[in-house]
Amino acid sequence: MAYKILDISKYQPNVDYAKVAKAVDGVILRIGLTYWGKQNMGKDECFEKHYAGFKAVGCPVGVYYYSCADTVAMAEKEADYCLSLLKGKQFEFPIYYDVENNERQGKLTKAQLTNIVDAWCYRVQSAGYF
Repeated sequence: MAYKILDISKYQPNVDYAKVAKAVDGVILRIGLTYWGKQNMGKDECFEKHYAGFKAVGCPVGVYYYSCADTVAMAEKEADYCLSLLKGKQFEFPIYYDVENNERQGKLTKAQLTNIVDAWCYRVQSAGYF
């Protein structure tokens, strides 16, 4: 079964939640990210607003964390940070890990990136999330 899902982040600051909810099966919100330069982590500045808005209109929600991890240790830090942002929230869709940052991850081998993703997923799944 195909779902119509939207990716929503700070780049869509003004959303008509009721209108969008009628047109889609759910949304995946960016909860946070790691900036590739100094690898500082931050919460998406519109996450709380979007989460509350979509939940208020009964739209199913999932989230993703945008990674810049180039080591397993950094992926574990990202997972811990993401878990801190998930507290008190309920999701109908999974928690996703977005690994597409060319500056930090483009040079990694398939095995290295797989180890990074496995470490992040293990940490998040161990906390009870899918």
